[in-house]
Amino acid sequence: MALLLAPHTVTVVNAPDGFDAEGNSNTDWTSADRTAVQGQVEPAASSENRENRDQVATTYLVRLPPGTAVGPRDRLEWNGMTLEVTGDPLPWSGLAPLDHLQLTAVRIRG
Repeated sequence: MALLLAPHTVTVVNAPDGFDAEGNSNTDWTSADRTAVQGQVEPAASSENRENRDQVATTYLVRLPPGTAVGPRDRLEWNGMTLEVTGDPLPWSGLAPLDHLQLTAVRIRG
């Protein structure tokens, strides 16, 4: 089912677990799968490191179609930015045309 109001193309980036040269486990973003879906992204909050003013974190509220394969370890690409999914995506249902998967994602700069 499609999301009723979905003006944005959002790419879900899912990376497999890998290992670095020393054998430590890590996430292999170089061989990640990318899946484009229509969704809705809106800014939710922005904060900065108040002491040094050298880092800004912007949080976005993201709504994706029900059943979209996205988890807390994934990233999203939208509007030229890479966003980190934070927490579990939550299904919202009740009125079929409005059903969606809701999550928060953050972009950290600096």
